[in-house]
Amino acid sequence: MTTGSSASDLLLVPARPEHVDFWMSLRAEAAARRYVDTEEDSPETLVKRILEASSLEEPRAKGFRWFVRYQDAWVGTVSARDVSREHGRAQLGYMLSEAYHGRGLGSRAVGMMLERLFTLPFLERVWLTTLSENLASQGVARKLGFTLEGTMRGHCMLRGERKDQQYWGLLCSEWESRQRG
Repeated sequence: MTTGSSASDLLLVPARPEHVDFWMSLRAEAAARRYVDTEEDSPETLVKRILEASSLEEPRAKGFRWFVRYQDAWVGTVSARDVSREHGRAQLGYMLSEAYHGRGLGSRAVGMMLERLFTLPFLERVWLTTLSENLASQGVARKLGFTLEGTMRGHCMLRGERKDQQYWGLLCSEWESRQRG
């Protein structure tokens, strides 16, 4: 059950249908909904999304998802979607249980995902979005070397309120340079 990349006590485990109950509870947390308007998905819908996620070896993969395990507890999820071989890019997402916020686990988990993703020979760029007020996610992006590429004013809706959305990008060459030190 704990197969996957490890950074000591933190594991990324490929998504499987048996993770759906944890994912449902994670998405129901108030902290999870603070900056993301998560849909009221059914367990069946989430299982479908899990089954659509591929392994890195799948040549036609459009997305990847892992669940994050820390000290024998499920604590979050990380994903890459909208994977484009033609354009060499993917959009990242992540969600961590509120009980584990502020410990650096989100940065570590996203960093582990980046290590995996940048082994894909076609991948040149990853990006993520944050709401302008989501300082914690902006901290994750900065810590991992992402560059703030712009803010789209009034770009999205969250619980009926128009919000500014930031776009952050990271190039493979930037990631590799940071890894070399």
